[in-house]
Amino acid sequence: MGDELHNLPKRLSEVRTLANQSQTELAGKLGVSASLISHWEKGTRTPDESQLLELARHLGVALDYLLNSEIRPHFKCRAQTTSPQRDDIDQTMLDASAQLHFVDTALRLAKQPPVPFSLWAEFDSFANLPNITGNLRDTLKLNRRVTLVELKQALSERNIFVFDWAMPWHLSGLSYRGPFTAIFINAKHSASRRLFTLAHEFAHVVFHLGRKDPETKERTDTVVSGLASHRDPLEKQANAFAGEFLMPEADLQAIVKAYGSRLKEPSCLERVAQEFNVSRDAIFYRLTKLNVFRWTEKNKYFRGDFQTPPAPPCRVEDIDAQVDARFRNVALTLHEDGQISNGKLAQWFFTQRHVVEEYLAEQARDKDLTILDDCNHEGEPAGAS
Repeated sequence: MGDELHNLPKRLSEVRTLANQSQTELAGKLGVSASLISHWEKGTRTPDESQLLELARHLGVALDYLLNSEIRPHFKCRAQTTSPQRDDIDQTMLDASAQLHFVDTALRLAKQPPVPFSLWAEFDSFANLPNITGNLRDTLKLNRRVTLVELKQALSERNIFVFDWAMPWHLSGLSYRGPFTAIFINAKHSASRRLFTLAHEFAHVVFHLGRKDPETKERTDTVVSGLASHRDPLEKQANAFAGEFLMPEADLQAIVKAYGSRLKEPSCLERVAQEFNVSRDAIFYRLTKLNVFRWTEKNKYFRGDFQTPPAPPCRVEDIDAQVDARFRNVALTLHEDGQISNGKLAQWFFTQRHVVEEYLAEQARDKDLTILDDCNHEGEPAGAS
């Protein structure tokens, strides 16, 4: 652990900052003085093994991430949020950074070099979006009507990891572009909302990540998208891309011509939204651009009494549905080969250990049933049923 501890001073300061904790706050949780935390971060003193475990626990990270992470982007909201879930949002961003470390670790253990995402595009104008989105749909081999499952699969084929996490309500998505690329979407939102978020985050990957931020003039590798961040110029571009990518304007023009004033009926608007696999509010906003609706009509179609649900107890409850399939398969292969434990799987999948154990038991039962079925069919003549 000597080399790992040699890097601890810098890492401890980094992770404490990511966790949005002061030296005094962290010291209070550990029951030590703030000066001792300062010594640890300067490297003039070294925590013992039990203190390391306590540091990781109170920072809300895995010890492996604290000591060994080589990929550790700093997810940070571009605008300050006043959400009552601010602490949960900070923890989610820290967890996302840790998830990228786990992906990197899994690929290294499996001896699979990370593959960078290769597509780039320039956002030259809103008017050119139909051409850009059309070309990208063709590149991804997608139809003009896109579903969430299909978009996930298409992005996976282009080496983008997609995690469908339970996150605080006001956080819609996060994205990262580096040695590999990953997108996080909020599993607490509806499927239609998540589809729009995934297209939105894909826009950030294609247009913004790996470029200089127009405000800070620094290269950026992460983006955090919130439900109320539409005033940000990059968010506006990503929203416009997602709208055109999922609801091509030419198709909407045909819808307007076909339905006319019936679009004003909530039931008709809902049917059109379902046709595009998007939410009613997404189609409403697109149709305002075509002067079918006025912004002031919004309250006629959407309730304003929504209550924000509580923050989730864990990120993942359904491993197959929420954990990126490629990462999941690599991790399960490493587990089957005895390289990682049940506890490590739970840590990597951001779920509870009993969820992993039940999942592994179900996988084993399915495997046994497949073997039994194969045995029962051995020796049957060709064409037998």
